[in-house]
Amino acid sequence: MKDQANVLSGFNGVLAPGVKPALLVIDFQRGFTEAGVSPLASDCSAAIASTNRLIAALRETGPVIFTVVGYSANYADIGCWMQKCQSLSTLVRGTAACELDPRLDFDAQRDLILHKTQASAFFGTALPGILAAAHCDMLVVAGCTTSGCVRASVVDAMQYGFPPFVVRDCVTDRSAAQHESNLIDMSSKYAEVVAIDAMLAELGSIAGQQLPA
Repeated sequence: MKDQANVLSGFNGVLAPGVKPALLVIDFQRGFTEAGVSPLASDCSAAIASTNRLIAALRETGPVIFTVVGYSANYADIGCWMQKCQSLSTLVRGTAACELDPRLDFDAQRDLILHKTQASAFFGTALPGILAAAHCDMLVVAGCTTSGCVRASVVDAMQYGFPPFVVRDCVTDRSAAQHESNLIDMSSKYAEVVAIDAMLAELGSIAGQQLPA
């Protein structure tokens, strides 16, 4: 899905899959996935269902990390972002908007939740150190939104040296146009964008076993 103009400009490389994957599930929290909880919400049902397939496949081969974006009640930690998006004010820590979507196969005994205040999962969090300690050489990415926190995290993943693999069935956006445009751009410059069946096959190869469909 690489844009032809980018290919002709030299943006035509391919990231090689690694052997130490980690899964990053970005902001599938009720404020983004459940109507009525926040104006930021949209229908993420299909992406969440596909993400659960990824979680089941990856738990035996690497860490599964979830992020939640949220703020203190006085917004002292939001910076200037709310000047552009006033609906971020609905994402207050301790409220329903900052709870993981209950449809996710989150395991509190095995998985990790990172709390963030900005778009990138790397900004102001322990994520780089966690991935380095796990010897991660392949970051599988799911979550929302494609044009926002997913893209920001993918760009930082590349810059920190953790090759990102975006599973297109597992990311979503309020805008279909922005979703597709950002998938094309990430594929051209910053990541591999792959279908879930291809990613499950790759994870099966890494784990040395057939994974469930």
